[in-house]
Amino acid sequence: MHRICTLSAALLLAMLATAPAWAASAPPPTEGPSGVARSDYETAWQSAISTAASGNLLGAMIEVERLMDDPRFERLTAAQQSESAQLAGTVARMQGEPVLARRYLDRSRAAQPDNAQTLLELMYLELADDHQDQAIDLLIQACTHSRTPVEVDEDTAGFLDQTLREQPPRRLALLQALFDNGWKGDGPEPSRFWLTLARLQVDHGQGSRVPATLARIDTPLEVITLRSDKRFDRYVDRSSARFDAEASARRERDVLRLAGLLDSSIDAELAAFSFAQLLAGENEQIVQFTDALAQSVDQGDRPSPAEAKWVAWLLQHRMMALRRLDRMDESLTAARMAQMIGTLTSDSVTHTMTLASMLSVTGHAQQAQALLADLEGLLPYGEALRAYLQFTTALDSADTAAAEQARAKIISLRDEAPLFYREMLTDEGDLDGAAAVLIAQLESPEERGETLLSLQDLRVYPSLPVDASSDRHWRALKQRDDVRAAIARVGRIEQYPLFSPETSR
Repeated sequence: MHRICTLSAALLLAMLATAPAWAASAPPPTEGPSGVARSDYETAWQSAISTAASGNLLGAMIEVERLMDDPRFERLTAAQQSESAQLAGTVARMQGEPVLARRYLDRSRAAQPDNAQTLLELMYLELADDHQDQAIDLLIQACTHSRTPVEVDEDTAGFLDQTLREQPPRRLALLQALFDNGWKGDGPEPSRFWLTLARLQVDHGQGSRVPATLARIDTPLEVITLRSDKRFDRYVDRSSARFDAEASARRERDVLRLAGLLDSSIDAELAAFSFAQLLAGENEQIVQFTDALAQSVDQGDRPSPAEAKWVAWLLQHRMMALRRLDRMDESLTAARMAQMIGTLTSDSVTHTMTLASMLSVTGHAQQAQALLADLEGLLPYGEALRAYLQFTTALDSADTAAAEQARAKIISLRDEAPLFYREMLTDEGDLDGAAAVLIAQLESPEERGETLLSLQDLRVYPSLPVDASSDRHWRALKQRDDVRAAIARVGRIEQYPLFSPETSR
């Protein structure tokens, strides 16, 4: 089953947002709040901030090193020392000087242990050193001490969340800290995180906290998951418009459409709006509003670092819309564009795998296999996904040897990624084996929610020829008595007028 699925100005702005209060105003005042004239030392800090904001990190690094070594640093208040050292540590980290960055950030933390921005900067250093446990501790502390929502992107939070899949109590602590902090993720409400939090609260006897968590979940796929999972029956009124998936989808589109009218930026909200349109079946609209963007990329224009991530996702959603309109050549072109822009972002692997899948289903198996072979540094789940795509691509091109090699890899990773093992068995028509895996997923507290979501009856599009057999097997798998009994024990299947993210399932 094919599932067609660097430094930035934003970082500099985030750094400036936490600059020392006495040096952060622009234009620089000639007097401080007390009426005392700004000292040469304070003016020098202002100059360093301006240098960093201009993008000249090397110049800013030279300036902050000199300022940190100046004896006058010790005359600052504890708060000023902490904020100044944090600024210096941020510049050093961004300039690729982790040892110096840690020295400055440790100095900042010594002056003010609860400086949330310092804790976040140290978190990034620990992540760079592959110290996830320390990074998680620092993020929890930053959430606790910050008076405003922490500036952490969803990629970072999601990575740390996934590292804790086998440590539910600690995962619960991390997600609860983010929730209590009011964290907003990349822009739209990060409902997928709160869905996991609600599930962990239920599983760990914290039912009194669930209603507050559910109050921040109003996106259609998460609402469908809540409705389908019997663990949430005491909290979800399935007859209420509040938990009506179609109404939720309309609310989401209305909110995101208004956000787009008020702000023309290419950002997370615009990408979320295009995905909401996919769920609603508004494929022509997606193609129309991304036409200018695709033309711009085709002509060689490149987005800013801050916009590249969202441009790539908009192009991927364009690719999905075109595929649903059966405009396969244009869909492949959009996938190529998304992968090209995606190489500038943290989602590079995702876009590369999507392009490989599109190449395979459009008869370019050799190109697909070459793309997949070049991927490096994958975690076990990513290795399993690559192996599954290699498996389906080999089947499409009747390459028996390659299919067997990929099959062996999928089997070796079946504990880390049971989804792709189940998909492989479904593709092969081994419904007994696929049913056993599916039932185990339904019985797993961790896997149950996503598994139930995949089983719901949503609207679908015609299967591509290469997917037709697998899709038939999937529908037969859902109708098995043992599978239906397993579903009934823990959840339910309902029909929804929304379109499936899986396109033909």
